[in-house]
Amino acid sequence: MIDERIAERRATVREERRRARLRRTRWAVVLLVLLGLLVVLERSPLVGLDRIEVAGTDRLEPDEVRAAAELPLGTSTLRLRLGDATQRVETLPLVRRARIQRLDPLRVRIEVLEREPSLVAVGRGRQRLVDQDGVVIADGTVAGLPVVALRDAPPDVGGDVSDVPALANAHRAWSGLSGDLRVAVERYDARGPDDLRLELSSGTEVRFGRAERVDEKVRALGAILGDVGDTPVRLIDVRAPSAPVVVGD
Repeated sequence: MIDERIAERRATVREERRRARLRRTRWAVVLLVLLGLLVVLERSPLVGLDRIEVAGTDRLEPDEVRAAAELPLGTSTLRLRLGDATQRVETLPLVRRARIQRLDPLRVRIEVLEREPSLVAVGRGRQRLVDQDGVVIADGTVAGLPVVALRDAPPDVGGDVSDVPALANAHRAWSGLSGDLRVAVERYDARGPDDLRLELSSGTEVRFGRAERVDEKVRALGAILGDVGDTPVRLIDVRAPSAPVVVGD
């Protein structure tokens, strides 16, 4: 009886092992078939990139965005490296942020947020648009924007205000202004990294100097303008904000 039981147990174990091997073999075959189907699908025109949509452009041409993304039509959408393409689009000077997503197996959509000009940097006969982050985004000018007058040429498109210290100083001062004060400044006369003068729409000149202790200088300037009201003032010096100087007409 004992021998029979041992034999039955061994037979059961062998059968279980055979069934386990059979299950593994079946799963391996299924996986190989699926892998083969994926390879065939990946190489088929069913998932070949057919269209690239571009949204959010104003100054940029959609074709510029497509060229920067470097996503050739016909490429399998299963192999597109959208993260790398996004980074390439964001290298365009006018692009602040980009997002790329698959719409379906044949289409991709690129959404861009363009940089908006905040200042016009002018020097040596050149005019460049600068955005709020200090990036030089384009050549030219826009009516109504404050001008930063430089002794040197402004940075090339794609550059940064830090490339010209006087411009960087003016940009820091602009960033520190807000509300009515920012609106009131028509021109930033950036004579050097330590010599910045603001020209207000009222005709008043403000000696601002280096863009440090900006909050104190802004408070001092706001207080003085509030005190003088409509009284004509030729010059306000806030380089030492704790002891500002006011010169009337």
